[in-house]
Amino acid sequence: MLAAFLWLHALFLLNIQMPLVSRLSRYLNLTSSEVTLFILLFLFSIISASGFWKTLKSLAYIYFFPFVVLALCAYLLIVLLRAVNAWFNKDQPKATEPPEPSPKQIELPAPNKPELQKVPRSHSFLSVASRPFRKFTLLWCLLLLVTSHVTVLWLSFVVLVCNLAGRIVSVLKWTVFSRSWLEKVGRAIFTQLDTMLMKLSAVTTKTPEDNELKNLWQQLGVWEKVARFLKNKYLVSRWASLLVLLFYGCIYVYVAMLFSFVYFGIARVSGLTLSWAKAAVCSIFIPVYVTELPNTVPMRIAGGIQWLLVVIVGFGTFWNYFHRRLEAVYVGAIQVSERLADQRVRDKYRVLELKFDPKLKSAVPEKIKGRKSGKPPNK
Repeated sequence: MLAAFLWLHALFLLNIQMPLVSRLSRYLNLTSSEVTLFILLFLFSIISASGFWKTLKSLAYIYFFPFVVLALCAYLLIVLLRAVNAWFNKDQPKATEPPEPSPKQIELPAPNKPELQKVPRSHSFLSVASRPFRKFTLLWCLLLLVTSHVTVLWLSFVVLVCNLAGRIVSVLKWTVFSRSWLEKVGRAIFTQLDTMLMKLSAVTTKTPEDNELKNLWQQLGVWEKVARFLKNKYLVSRWASLLVLLFYGCIYVYVAMLFSFVYFGIARVSGLTLSWAKAAVCSIFIPVYVTELPNTVPMRIAGGIQWLLVVIVGFGTFWNYFHRRLEAVYVGAIQVSERLADQRVRDKYRVLELKFDPKLKSAVPEKIKGRKSGKPPNK
């Protein structure tokens, strides 16, 4: 329904958006901007109910909806033709054949199905009902900017503060206090390496060529190049510094933007005069402009929290954290290189090279031909 509505409106065949928003605005006693943002919150909550990838799938479905309609029409046409063909063949006389003996019925044991853990209805209802308040922080920030009603102002401000607290906890948890993600990645890498080496151990010169062996040869080549790169500690540290700087800059700007809306919300609910542009500048350069914020207790508390967050969890903390993880990556790269440098692994990998490397495959017939003719092979 949403896809049909958007495309009919885009093709100028349906124009009910503005009258609908106007009617809802009069009925709810809200402005058009507030109603539009609430509608977007509702629609995005429904679309994102199944997770991130299914949300992208839904958006792709909406974007390519005309082609979906054409494919559906083609499918219905095929179904109609098959139905007509079945109707034509319904009265066709069939050749008489001796009846086949009915086979004995064998009862097969039903497969063991894993018991699915039922989610309580109350938990599912609370998750669905709270989804618009737990996500879509940007829409709540826009609602805080455009609203003119005190109730909507307080609602958007409280939701923004709660979302900001959740984002700060998530950033701290993922960057400073979390070590499990790197350990899980390391275990997964060595598990995959063991699987590939086990497959490689069964390779001989008589093993037939297939796509699976070719993929194994390509994957081992990629692993060898990556391990060789990660062993270069100087080069990896330079790339890590650049990536950490970009990562920290993105998080810093994102958190600063959220704090700027918090400052703007505090000013609005307190009756102070503070534009969002000034709040954004003060928030981005908070170590220098923290004294430029209005001298009120809530404003000073919010500014102090952001200042402490910038000072305590600064770039040095991020770099020390990733530097410790970089040491673990360096040690893991050495272990992978040692396992790939084993003589038995190299001999098996050489067999795969002779099978799939185009240069080596073309060089072998030339050597054989040179031996038969008595000429030395080309170097």
